[in-house]
Amino acid sequence: MPAILYESSEGIARITINRPDARNAINNDVVQGLHDAWQRFAREDDRVAVLSAAGDLAFSAGADLKDMPRDIWLSMPNLSVPCDKPIICAINGVAVGAAATMVMLADMAVAEEQAQFIYPEAKIGAFAGVMAGFPPRMQYKAGLEWLMTGDPMSAQRAYEIGLVNRIAPRGGALPAAMETARKIAANAPLVVQAMKSIARHTLPTSPTERYYPQRAMLDGIAQSADMQEGVASFKEKRAPRFTGR
Repeated sequence: MPAILYESSEGIARITINRPDARNAINNDVVQGLHDAWQRFAREDDRVAVLSAAGDLAFSAGADLKDMPRDIWLSMPNLSVPCDKPIICAINGVAVGAAATMVMLADMAVAEEQAQFIYPEAKIGAFAGVMAGFPPRMQYKAGLEWLMTGDPMSAQRAYEIGLVNRIAPRGGALPAAMETARKIAANAPLVVQAMKSIARHTLPTSPTERYYPQRAMLDGIAQSADMQEGVASFKEKRAPRFTGR
């Protein structure tokens, strides 16, 4: 069974984390699946994406300790794949660690009333740095307290400090997110994309948010055919024949 499901209908890409038996924990399959999904969404015709999770217990329990993911940043919306189309999260349960970061980086979010947001890094001594870019996306003092204490945050509190747009009853996050997605998908796509592009370029970005896209570019160069051609031409003492690939 695929770790990520991708369905396209009426201009909406519905992307689902599909590991309910593991509380949708993020392993390497989830990372690669989400990265592929963001690339597909960016290049295809869907106008809005809705990210949700299978089951009714957890949006995601965070990184899978039994299968620790490499390069988890590749799974993050709006980070590894540039995209001016809106991305909405529907949170149906607990969102831990990297999953909470996904919610923070998404453009909009709907959380069910029982949902909780937990960022435990300060308690376990591990920190990737992306979540530190929260100040433009939620209240500074409240967000910093949440990060530094590692205490769970309720859906109501997440709404109060701006992490989520609204609260839905149990079972209602996905329908509410889809309702918003349909309204957006019915509007002029060039205008919607311009709104997101200008808004995001107005927001200050953290050093980690600037670093990872640059890293993706440099990784692409390191793995390119041109890189291989350059090395080969040097060894063979000939002029390189670059193709831009």
